[in-house]
Amino acid sequence: MKIIWSNFMDSTNIVMTIQEYCNKINALNADQNISTLFDGIDLENSVLKILQNTTQTYFTTEVLCNQSVAETVILNNEIVKLFTNRLGLLFSSEKEAGNVCFATSSELRPEFRQSFMAIELLDYIYAFVHSSFYKEFQKIPITSEADIFWKLVKIGVGLRKEIK
Repeated sequence: MKIIWSNFMDSTNIVMTIQEYCNKINALNADQNISTLFDGIDLENSVLKILQNTTQTYFTTEVLCNQSVAETVILNNEIVKLFTNRLGLLFSSEKEAGNVCFATSSELRPEFRQSFMAIELLDYIYAFVHSSFYKEFQKIPITSEADIFWKLVKIGVGLRKEIK
């Protein structure tokens, strides 16, 4: 099974392709061009909580996205599976339409969320590449704590909105 996306739209109607977001993540990795508007205390505290778990699984940004054909990017299925298994959340390849009882609403408290999408996975990663741990070791741990995952997603959303 391959997980393929060509683009996504978030709640603020900013359209960015998965490839563009992967490029932003890799460019940040290469340049270490960290936002000066960003206060990293929440990020660093969340990263420390993740690192306290000695049974972490790690990956690098280079293995996350593969471009198969023009305009189409394949996210590494093994990494997505590791996230779903460690977090106990389902992965949804697209936002569900219609009345889904706020299942994908940003108003839903993180402890009640049961699934995540590609944009949220990339927001987690985008937040993490801003951390001092990533700058030193160039690897991203996969947390097993959903609340920390959602906190990093929220930080990543804020950082992503700065890159317009």
